[in-house]
Amino acid sequence: MKNSALLHVINLKKYFPAGRSFFGTVRSYVKAVDDVSFQVEKGSSLGIVGESGSGKTTLARVILRLIEPTSGTVYFDGVNIFSLDKNELRKLRPQIQMVFQDPMASLNPRKKIKQILEQVYKLHTTLDLKTINEKVANLLERVGLTPPELFLERYPHELSGGQRQRVCIARAIALNPRLLIADEPVSALDVSIRGQIINLLLDIHRDFPEMVYIVISHDIALIKSICEDTLVMYAGKVVEQGKTEDIIKKPLHPYTSMLLSAIPVPDPDIAKSRDRPTITGETPSLINPPPGCRFHTRCPYAIEKCRKEPPPFYNVEGREVACYLYEKQ
Repeated sequence: MKNSALLHVINLKKYFPAGRSFFGTVRSYVKAVDDVSFQVEKGSSLGIVGESGSGKTTLARVILRLIEPTSGTVYFDGVNIFSLDKNELRKLRPQIQMVFQDPMASLNPRKKIKQILEQVYKLHTTLDLKTINEKVANLLERVGLTPPELFLERYPHELSGGQRQRVCIARAIALNPRLLIADEPVSALDVSIRGQIINLLLDIHRDFPEMVYIVISHDIALIKSICEDTLVMYAGKVVEQGKTEDIIKKPLHPYTSMLLSAIPVPDPDIAKSRDRPTITGETPSLINPPPGCRFHTRCPYAIEKCRKEPPPFYNVEGREVACYLYEKQ
């Protein structure tokens, strides 16, 4: 592990029981995350992209230990998160935060915005109430909810979707975390609001230069505008990872190329001129995934070897790609 790596994920797996026998024995599992490894250096940003069901959100929840792993290891600043007991994990929580996909579902509908944000400081600090109130007001101003007096006494249902997401972001950054994971932070918002939230996330990343910043999305165009590095997932596995700019300009894995071809282009002539194949078919079952490369059932370049043996990672132009197309390079 590099000394500059704040987060290091090693061979992480998460299998969910999917079927049981009459006697209660588990007969099958959903292999939601299957042997994923990567690391993120301090101060950098990582985008995790892939179709719905590729394992992105499950990966994030396991990293934060919101759900327990099946196997594997996650190091946060050299500490194995999975080895911590409840008290040790509670002390670590302020350093690792998550912005969830649905802001309405992640806010307590019975509490006012003031109470939601106050609770963060009451749980994790010994600040007096006056100082907490000042910090809550500053937080709301920081995320663009001004003047804060207009929002402190409101309930989540009295806010718009964009305003609720700003509250969720405020709660996540309240204690200056070192790791922030944003799960589909704009997918539940109107198009007119998405740009504002993206700009807010970029501002926060600039204000916290040491923070590791992970954004999960099915939209690779969104990742392009936010993250320095990108990790592409398909059916629970990583298929390509590297610098975002390089992946956008020259995708190596066929799946990555197809994801990029799915980005809408305003000019129909440009869209027609693309030489990339479009993605077709459905994601395979994660209960009984196909042998070999999991993408071979949808890949126009699949060979016999792809159907039998999972491809290893090949280092190509400074990137890691799991595809036999690069076996001899």
